[in-house]
Order: sequence, then structure tokens, then C-alpha cells
Amino acid sequence: MVIFDFLIIFITCLAIALFSLENTQDVALKILPQLEIEVHLAVALVVAMGIGATLAGLYMLWIKLKNNLALNREKRKIQDREQEIEELKQDMESRQAEIEKLRQEKLESQSIAEKTNSLEESYESDGNSIENSIETPVETN
Repeated sequence: MVIFDFLIIFITCLAIALFSLENTQDVALKILPQLEIEVHLAVALVVAMGIGATLAGLYMLWIKLKNNLALNREKRKIQDREQEIEELKQDMESRQAEIEKLRQEKLESQSIAEKTNSLEESYESDGNSIENSIETPVETN
């Protein structure tokens, strides 16, 4: 690509140089209504070409600066969103851990309640048999 750009610049400069060599007469440049100067056509072409190249370079610099600013804004937005995503992931993980902890506590409380119920049932059945055995001798007396 650099070679292609170099060839375009070289051919353009060669064409301007050949045109300047063929047209050596003086021309009048009217800069302001009261300011007029006479210079060779080659000098006028080189100055005009220099001014045009400078303006094109400044325009390209301005466009590049605008693009860089826009790109930096987009990068900043992306970084902010990535940070927000990380915070949300951490929040989600902490909430999932909290939910899992609550589930474990619920399961433990359910298993304790079941054990308590089964113990109460076993005590009740044992208590009835003890009461029956105690009451039976009393009834016989």
C-alpha cells in the first residue's frame, strides 16, 4: 500500500514538474483587490500545491482526532459496562450463595422438625404403653 501511495505522489509531482517546465511565462496573482503580484507559473503551482497539501493534512488530522475521541468514548463506555457486568455477576453469586444457605437452613430445620416429630411419636407410643402397664396393675387392685 505504501508503494502504491508513493507511485501516486511521484506521478502527480512529475506531471506538475513537466507542466511547469512547459509553461514558464509569468502570471499575475490577484491576492486582494488592490494587491496583485507577478510570479512564474511554476512558483504559483508549487505554492498552490503546498497550500492544498497542508489543508488536506490538517483536515485528515482533524478527522483522525474526532475518530480517536469517539473511539475513546466508546472504549470508556465498554469498560464501564464490563465493570457493571462484573459487579452484577458478583452480586448474583452472593445472592445465589445466600439462597443456597437459606435452603440448607430450611432443610436442616425440616430434618430437625421431622426428627422431633418422630421422637414425639415414639415417646407418645412409649408413654402409652407405660401408662397402660401402670394402669393395669392399679385396676386389678
